[in-house]
Amino acid sequence: MKRGILFVGLLVVPVFLLILGCGGEPANELAAAKGALEDARAAEADKYAPEVFTQAENSIAEAEKLIAERKYGEAKKLLMDAKNVAETAASQAVTNKDNTKTEVEDYLAAIDQGMKQLKETQDLAKQWGIPKKQRELTDELAVWNANLEKARAEYDAGEFHSARELAAGVHQDLTAKDSALREAIMAKQK
Repeated sequence: MKRGILFVGLLVVPVFLLILGCGGEPANELAAAKGALEDARAAEADKYAPEVFTQAENSIAEAEKLIAERKYGEAKKLLMDAKNVAETAASQAVTNKDNTKTEVEDYLAAIDQGMKQLKETQDLAKQWGIPKKQRELTDELAVWNANLEKARAEYDAGEFHSARELAAGVHQDLTAKDSALREAIMAKQK
């Protein structure tokens, strides 16, 4: 009989301790998840890994609702997941920022090459008497150069995301204009 009571006691005590451990408000888990989210924000995950960052933010917000509803076990699990997701966001942000920096460098090199090519195309257009395209090009070049300077300033400031957007726009417009100018030359040659 004593063995039976001892056996039941050995089962009940760990279950009771487990319930106590899960039953309290997960303050430590909340602090850890919020800390990981702040680390992710410092790594610019909101720019360079926005989907994962938002997932972590939403999980923390949901966990806070669960805490308000006193659903501590669910909140604790959600907060541990949110912490892991925030850490993933921070890691991805570092990688994505490096990749974006490389993309900007590639765009800037391509723009430099594209400007040289456009100059050659522009000279050829002059030879074929295509002045209307020349006037349009002069105005567009001023805009592109201004955006290119902004892209370089953003790059120098470490704002690779906005630098990429500006450089990509200049590259796309430059390439399209060179193609249109070449088509006008080819049409004139026929």
